[in-house]
Amino acid sequence: MKKAIRFSIAVCLFSWAVAAVARFGFDMDPVETPMFYTMFAMAYMFFPLITALVLQKIDKEKFNHTGLVNFKIKWSWLVAWLLPVVMVLLCILVNGLMPGVSLQYNADQMINQYHIPEDQQEMVREQLMQFPAWVMLLITIASGLMTGVSINALCAFGEEYGWRNYLVHALREKKFWPAALFIGVVWGIWHFPLILMGHNYPNEPEWGVLLMVVFCVLAGVLELYFVLKTKSMIVAAIMHGTINAVAGTTIYFTLGGNDFLNGMTGLSGFIVMVVTILVIWIYDRSRDRIFSKTLGESLERVEK
Repeated sequence: MKKAIRFSIAVCLFSWAVAAVARFGFDMDPVETPMFYTMFAMAYMFFPLITALVLQKIDKEKFNHTGLVNFKIKWSWLVAWLLPVVMVLLCILVNGLMPGVSLQYNADQMINQYHIPEDQQEMVREQLMQFPAWVMLLITIASGLMTGVSINALCAFGEEYGWRNYLVHALREKKFWPAALFIGVVWGIWHFPLILMGHNYPNEPEWGVLLMVVFCVLAGVLELYFVLKTKSMIVAAIMHGTINAVAGTTIYFTLGGNDFLNGMTGLSGFIVMVVTILVIWIYDRSRDRIFSKTLGESLERVEK
């Protein structure tokens, strides 16, 4: 547990300090300097990896000390890759049930998401509206799946090496639920400088810090389950990368609502993730019983 606490403090202080320098020293802003912010956000994802490697060097541990950096691909990998798409589609449906929200293709959200220059917005809007909503949905999901398993997974590896490799090793003696809660909370508060700058919750950045913790706890439960199921942290990088790639789909096909309700990082997503966790928990009770074991026991189990 001491290693887990040491890593958590180190990664947060290091990441927050660099974020503060970028924000106040170089005037980084998601709206005013979107390219700079995007590049920094990608770099920020590698800070857990850097922190973990430094601590492993200090402790003289091997790079692959947990055995979780491996590519033994199983059917569970495919499930973890496709599950974010299923959750996003369900999230859109749940979002449509929220007060003041309607299901409708929203080209303006896509334009805002990609920071299209104002003088080009009308042209881009006309081009996007030429396609039926279902075609745009398929294109968005297909591109998200490809991005999620490639460049996004590479960036997510930088985070996951810390969250679901180093911390899994440090918390081997802990039961699944306490470990998942600890990792999720640390993962969530680690995001706070980006959230306060408007990431994910542009209209409610202060409340967004708390909502991001909730999101990370729920998403972390799912990712930790698949890491223990497959005995590989690579599956978490793929799942994390795919969530990042397809999560925006929810706001492209809804109108109305707010940061508290909309998308995977709002109430709609929380409901979907809770239901998904419940379904997997029921399935797991008659299989590996990962939810009832320590992390170490799950990693050492014999495959059925």
